[in-house]
Amino acid sequence: MQNSSSTTSLASSSLSTIENEFADIIPHINQTLIRNLSDKLKDKRKSGGEEIERLVCKLLQTVDSEQPTTTTPSATTTIDNSDQNQEEKLRKGELLVKKLIRYLTVQLVDSIQPNMKKGGLWALGSCSVALYKDIGKYLDDLIPPILRCFGDQDAKVRFHASESMYNVAKIARGKIIPNYFHMIFDGLCKLSGDPDSTVQNANVVLDRLVKDIVTEDENFNVDQFIPELSKRINTNDPFIRQFLLSWIVILDSVPDIDLLEYLPHFLSGIFDMLSDPNREIINQAKTTLEEFLSEIECSFDAIDCGPLIKILITHCENVPGSTLAKQIAIFWIYKFLQFDKRKVLPYHAQIIGAILQHISSNELDLRNASTNANNEIMRIIEDKSTPDQMISFSDVMRVIKTEIQKPNIPNRICALKWCHILLNKNLDRVMKHIEIIFALLLKSLSDPNEDVVSLDLQVLAIISTTEENFQKFLRSLVQMFQNDNNLLAKAGFIFRKLSVMLNPEKIFKELANILLDTKQSNVEFTSTLVQTLNMILLTSKELLGLRNSIKKCKTSREGQKLFFDLFRSWCHNSIATLTLCLLANQYELASYLVSSFSEVEVTVEFLTQIDNLIQLLESPIFVDLRLQLLEPQKHSYLLKTLYGLLMLLPQSTAYSKLSKRLECVNTLCMIQTAGQLKAETEENKNSEESIEELLKHFKTMQSKFRTMNESD
Repeated sequence: MQNSSSTTSLASSSLSTIENEFADIIPHINQTLIRNLSDKLKDKRKSGGEEIERLVCKLLQTVDSEQPTTTTPSATTTIDNSDQNQEEKLRKGELLVKKLIRYLTVQLVDSIQPNMKKGGLWALGSCSVALYKDIGKYLDDLIPPILRCFGDQDAKVRFHASESMYNVAKIARGKIIPNYFHMIFDGLCKLSGDPDSTVQNANVVLDRLVKDIVTEDENFNVDQFIPELSKRINTNDPFIRQFLLSWIVILDSVPDIDLLEYLPHFLSGIFDMLSDPNREIINQAKTTLEEFLSEIECSFDAIDCGPLIKILITHCENVPGSTLAKQIAIFWIYKFLQFDKRKVLPYHAQIIGAILQHISSNELDLRNASTNANNEIMRIIEDKSTPDQMISFSDVMRVIKTEIQKPNIPNRICALKWCHILLNKNLDRVMKHIEIIFALLLKSLSDPNEDVVSLDLQVLAIISTTEENFQKFLRSLVQMFQNDNNLLAKAGFIFRKLSVMLNPEKIFKELANILLDTKQSNVEFTSTLVQTLNMILLTSKELLGLRNSIKKCKTSREGQKLFFDLFRSWCHNSIATLTLCLLANQYELASYLVSSFSEVEVTVEFLTQIDNLIQLLESPIFVDLRLQLLEPQKHSYLLKTLYGLLMLLPQSTAYSKLSKRLECVNTLCMIQTAGQLKAETEENKNSEESIEELLKHFKTMQSKFRTMNESD
């Protein structure tokens, strides 16, 4: 009983409060009006709305006739004739209308009953129609309760709220913009993704009206709108995305509004929309971006493109992002480079790193976009008009370091091309940071792709133009040959390429010095490398000049020195040493070497090398040697050398070839050669080193080789 009494007391108290607050408006409202507005039938609510319109007009026009008065007729006449009292009358009328709106809000709109809410919203819409031009004074009372219903659980309430807001906006027009646009925009945004289609349709109509109002308003504040757009642009809701895109397009079409100034605030969100599963949204976002890019091209000089470039780079690097978003972001960068390289160059390192990520993409369009952008920025960096000071060599070198280690061939090729470009741009500045990638450049020589190796050698050749780096490179290369047999098998390709880019004589001299280094403990490897270098020397067309220099060792001091430099290292391999002597026409020394082979262990490998030498003697490289056999009197030591080889060979194809070749020599002439040995020896007396010294060095190296083998 006590609880029931307490509840009754609270209800009475609440009712009393309402009666007190609305005491001067309640007499104007009959209960039939409230019932009609709350009725579930639309016709009844419509009738109630019409009655509200009449009531508002009456309150504004005939205040005195609608409420009790104690004023005498003579006094009334006096008041009517007074301007001051007329203003007071108008003020009271406005106050009554405000109270009416407040009453409808409290009693109906804020009710928990859906029908009462719908009736209240209808009534507020009717109020706006009745107020017409004077509506601006009542917007604080009308708009907030309507917008609150945008979030109601009942779809029909949300629908009526949208209709009511339409009525208010249609009458108020631009008056809603200064104080209420952000609230209305928020409501429109929420309803754009409403699950109920009727609510969405009503929202579309309201949205269209608000857009018309905004585009007509010369004082629309874009600065206040952009934050509202920015905080919603990253939504994943497809309906809200379409809604936001439509607003961006509409505002961008207004001549007095320059959205490019605010583009960094929402550009990223538009790119995100390119990943939407809805094809329509993708197309809208793509079209919007195309329009903005066109506008940027027309006013690129006036735009701060830095923030835009950072956004584009982010979307290039965005792993989960769509292929289309990356492709368009890269295309934008490409166009920016064409618009004005000076404004883009400060970000070149980040751009290179971003676009090279997709240079090997399986998507053709993305790969082509990356290739085009990469080629464009390469062209700009290579351009002599691009100052070195604008290039961040260290940052680009770090990008190269990343790309050169990737498994895809195009990435490695692009990395090496970039390294080549930087070296040609400013060798000194690159050399300050060369340690970042030097080890990787050496490692790339083992790459299975020949194009990669060729580019790598070009880069290493440029780096090796300084003496210090030249020696460092070749020493590192020899060490790599020792550790990697697969790389050693590519030595021919490597040295042929290097001989075109660098001085081949300098290369072979330096290699000879390295192989003489006492730190070289692996004599078997050294012998193998000498054998490899010897074969390269004899068979590579790129080394024709070097072979000719060696052949002049008897007539040229430079050729003689070259022969001696190579001879010392070639002594690591007996057959290679003999071959070098034959190439240099040092036949007397060659004959002594063959005689010393009696002290060498004859292995299968040894015989195989002799066999290869016989094959070489039949090649064009030794055509002059074969022609010298026509004058055995002059070249008796050559005959002795060849016969010595013949004696070393077992019966084989090589033996038969050499034997037949020697049979062609006139036997009578050979008998006469004994008297010529002394004359041929005289030719070598002018050498810087005697044959005895060279032979001694050869025997020492061979002895060392035998000792190492025995210890193994």
